[in-house]
Amino acid sequence: MFDNAVEAGSPPEAVVETMTAVAHARFAELFGTAAAASYLALLAEQMRDVDHDEAETLIRGEAPGPAPFEAGGGEAAMDPAWIDRDPV
Repeated sequence: MFDNAVEAGSPPEAVVETMTAVAHARFAELFGTAAAASYLALLAEQMRDVDHDEAETLIRGEAPGPAPFEAGGGEAAMDPAWIDRDPV
């Protein structure tokens, strides 16, 4: 869907923003606004950790490793049981 919209002339940034907004609204509709907010907080925390780790690697002068959540890497982007955990 993304590729089709971009190929039709839509700016990639606008497509990503729209898809994200729609997905977030649907997620909130299905699971509630608190769960949607928790999910976004978890995603933000993961991105902060990834950025921090990448910065540490560069500071040490090491070559960057593979992207953390590449397809086929076997590592889940998020714990599948996140929604069942008690909020902290």
